[in-house]
Amino acid sequence: MSKSSRKRETVPNRQYTTEFKVEAVRLAGSVGAAQAVKRLGIPDSSLSNWIKLARAGKLSADGAGSTPTKRGVSELEAENARLRRELANAKLDLDIVKKAGGVFREGVAVKYAWIGANRDQFSVVRMCHQLEVSRTGYCQWRTRPPSQRALDNAALDAQVAAIHAESRRSYGRPRIVRALGQPIGHERFRRSLIRQGLRPTYRRPYRVTTDSDHQKPIAPNVLDRRFDGWAPNQAWVADITYIATAEGWLYLACIMDLASRRIVGWSMNERINADLVCQAWKSAFWQRKPPPGLIMHTDRGSQYASKEHCALIKEFRMQQSMSRRANCWDNAAMESFFKSLKVERVEQVRYQTRAEARLDLVDWIEGFYNRRRLHSSIGYKIPVSAESAEMAA
Repeated sequence: MSKSSRKRETVPNRQYTTEFKVEAVRLAGSVGAAQAVKRLGIPDSSLSNWIKLARAGKLSADGAGSTPTKRGVSELEAENARLRRELANAKLDLDIVKKAGGVFREGVAVKYAWIGANRDQFSVVRMCHQLEVSRTGYCQWRTRPPSQRALDNAALDAQVAAIHAESRRSYGRPRIVRALGQPIGHERFRRSLIRQGLRPTYRRPYRVTTDSDHQKPIAPNVLDRRFDGWAPNQAWVADITYIATAEGWLYLACIMDLASRRIVGWSMNERINADLVCQAWKSAFWQRKPPPGLIMHTDRGSQYASKEHCALIKEFRMQQSMSRRANCWDNAAMESFFKSLKVERVEQVRYQTRAEARLDLVDWIEGFYNRRRLHSSIGYKIPVSAESAEMAA
């Protein structure tokens, strides 16, 4: 028998547990690889392999380094179900955050009210967690009778909503407070608007100018931006604007009495010409019969500088006044009126026909602006009421 044969017989094919391998690597790190081989009676090649596995992170006391086992189908399904639940919960939390919006900045009572209004859509526990309020406190809040402050707020909300609706959604805080007729703090009013989701209509208006590039005679600026302090029928201002319809443009010419900011004459036509402004002038004159010397102020548009319009001014002994070239501030009162008209009414609807636009504009000018709308330039009074008080004084 050869020496190699005897060696294979004396050195069996040994197998070692993971724990043994880990401890062998630790021992080698403590006393050195040569001493570890000698003490444990293992081949140095085996110890070298174990050290490499340990350095690669493939050998640990919990059994790492062994062949990984595949997870069963049921385990994968359970993991997928858990991930789907977490995703659904995250989506619900995000929906709550989006819908709550400014409620996060409000007090506890407002948060409780929001939770009560949305408890059919979201879990109460989840909403309380997101809004950082106590579920127990919410339950107690529901069973408590409303406080006097809550009753007062409810009454205030009803009044604010009614005034806002009556103003055709055009009033903001100053006009609503005036219409209420009672002092109210800015913060309390702001909270009332937030609770009800109310806001005044506002949109940046576009500016329309008339044609002043002509050779017709121009009158001096007699008014000189003196918009306040007039008695009725002493100073009128006039201008033209464009109203869009599905049939095309509708042109509106208006005349305002500066004493009360009342629209005293108007005319509408599908053409912008001298007849348009003359008809508005006749409408105002025949109703008001002003005394001689009234100042009639307009811009330098060709319609107002026309022979027909100038003849009417001269015939009834009025003073014709015109703004400076390209200076809209010289006729700011009419510019402000047209802005209110566009923002509060025209831009809120779409007119299909000129006839529809005519009807709606007459209703807004005569039915709302002249007789119901509070005007800031005359101390938040209604134009018709302000005029009556002025004439009675």
